[in-house]
Amino acid sequence: MNFFCLCKEISFSSSLRRFGWCLVVWLIVPNFAALAQTAILKDAATPIAAQPFPKSKAIAVLAAGDTVRILKMSGAWVQVSFRGNKTGWMFVGSNGASTAKPATESAVQGKKVEEPRSTSLPAAASRPLTDGGVSFHLGAFGGQFTYVGKFYYKTLPSIYVEGTFQYVAGEIASFYLMHGNAKYVRPIASRLDGTLTAGVGVINTVPISSAGNKSVSNMAFNYGLGVQRHLKNNNWLRLDLRQYAALRSQGLATFFEFAAGVAIGINWSKL
Repeated sequence: MNFFCLCKEISFSSSLRRFGWCLVVWLIVPNFAALAQTAILKDAATPIAAQPFPKSKAIAVLAAGDTVRILKMSGAWVQVSFRGNKTGWMFVGSNGASTAKPATESAVQGKKVEEPRSTSLPAAASRPLTDGGVSFHLGAFGGQFTYVGKFYYKTLPSIYVEGTFQYVAGEIASFYLMHGNAKYVRPIASRLDGTLTAGVGVINTVPISSAGNKSVSNMAFNYGLGVQRHLKNNNWLRLDLRQYAALRSQGLATFFEFAAGVAIGINWSKL
């Protein structure tokens, strides 16, 4: 029995693919509604940092009543546009309110940067402050049932590396997948993120004893997208759609995967 019998078209796969491509466009094309959001500052002095890091140099201090336009979010930081075409980063903490200050010893326009107390910002800025986590999924892999386990670690503000271990319960053979991906995460709503992933790995096919064939390993590339919704604390609900392209002696074969699961945030650097 050829391993790639898994790759048969199933009735719902074309609909899921169309949905997937629509979601790709949604993630790549800028979210103009989010870009148009503005916030009115309440602090007497709100520092604006050059980069989204606690010790980054402050480039300006905004006063109470100043209006900023929200460009994008990265963890506990929000990039804003102010005073025309100037841009910088504002620290908002994990609860949507400023709780710390960048570059406290930096002098801006002749005065020290003071610690802000609160700002009027959307809830989308609130995210758990973890550098990675693990997730567990169930789904369909080429029409067969699959179990998926992942671990991930943040390497850049919006980029994670992700390792996946997967088992597919086939009727003729069992399939074991191991692959590594790069994952891009973009906030798209107050509790919702969009993700794009791509990577490479290995598929190992182990036929049942009656099939009489030896196990075979094939290299496979994958790419996909998904959404994840923040539940509470460091927990997320994840939905992933993925396309695989496997290399074999007869040529290239493709197949589709759908999986849903729960992710648990973990600070790997503190373990």
